[in-house]
Amino acid sequence: MPDQVLAEPKAIKVLDMMTCTIEDSRGISKGDPLATFDFDINADEVHGCVSGLAAWFTSNFKSRTDEGGSSAPELSTAILLSTAPENGYTHWGQQVMHFVSSIPLSKGETTRLNGSIELTRTKENARLYNCRINFRNSRRKTGQDTDSVLMQGAPLEHIYQIP
Repeated sequence: MPDQVLAEPKAIKVLDMMTCTIEDSRGISKGDPLATFDFDINADEVHGCVSGLAAWFTSNFKSRTDEGGSSAPELSTAILLSTAPENGYTHWGQQVMHFVSSIPLSKGETTRLNGSIELTRTKENARLYNCRINFRNSRRKTGQDTDSVLMQGAPLEHIYQIP
């Protein structure tokens, strides 16, 4: 449901299918520059609580413009395949990683959620991933800079197995 997405999406992995390696596709490593996230959620613009993180994929099929693509076919129209919530149902769907406890949103305040994500394939099944999310949340009066913290939550870690 698109109305349940409370912050702007953030890419955590980008793969170029013409240049990526098997190693690139194994997951998201600790310290990967894209593996961090920092969301500001303004409770005056959205309602409810933060109950977890959602993930989906987007694939852009377009003509190659690099040197190696000179003999590749040219597409008259680029095609975008997205499983994002605003694009409706697909059989791939989205993955939701629920928090143990929801984070309430309060009118007049902005909740910040920042942290990192790691994804590694399981040893038992290459189609399954272990996911580790480390994050903390804080709250400030809306309109104040990020240093004006009203409340700072303790660092949390959640571990999931993703099919």
